[in-house]
Amino acid sequence: MDAATARIAGETTRPYVVTSPAQAPRSLRTLPEQIADQVYDSIVGGEYQPGDRIREEALAESFGVSRGPVREALRILERDSVVRVLPNRGAHVTKLSPKELNDIFEIRQVLAGAMVRRLATSERALVGRFATKVDELERLASKADQVTEYVAASVDLLLSLAQASGNGRLAEVMRSLARQSWRYTQLALSEPGRRRESARSWRAMFDALLAGRAEAAGRAMEKMVDDSRTEVLRHLVG
Repeated sequence: MDAATARIAGETTRPYVVTSPAQAPRSLRTLPEQIADQVYDSIVGGEYQPGDRIREEALAESFGVSRGPVREALRILERDSVVRVLPNRGAHVTKLSPKELNDIFEIRQVLAGAMVRRLATSERALVGRFATKVDELERLASKADQVTEYVAASVDLLLSLAQASGNGRLAEVMRSLARQSWRYTQLALSEPGRRRESARSWRAMFDALLAGRAEAAGRAMEKMVDDSRTEVLRHLVG
């Protein structure tokens, strides 16, 4: 059993804690979805590296289930481009190309801009309830060692806004895109200066949103996503 699988096996004896973006409570999720969540958290946490094989039989043993639910869990992750299942070679963690990343961030940019423009027409009370989440981002950005926490909080805020937009399909697509790009968002926000800049951008976007300035909020969100895309590619391409 490899180290990542062993860690997952140990977690199955503890209460399940949701750490992946915008997930439903455990009681509302199927067994394959719960397995997918745990494997996903291990990938995001660096337990698996891009290109690593995820051994179906070892996961089945660690979870105490047949290979069917594990196979379905890997299909869920494949749908979100987190793993690729190759014929006769099993499941491997994806390593996205610059072209694929450009495509993902381009879609995120368009959808996120549309999302906040839609939200700008909502009741101020609906928008105002996200103030504490923006405050939390600023607090995390002030600390040099809070990369994982900052990324998790920023993704949570993004997906909470998507859910509040009232467009269920939009929220679903945004969740999928967040899963696909989470590892690379961590890379984009790995430096303290970038996190402080990100927090300032979130504040500017939120203030415009709260004031009902739809176009300004939309442009601020689009710029935020594009800044992340640029930083990711800088790290990957050099």
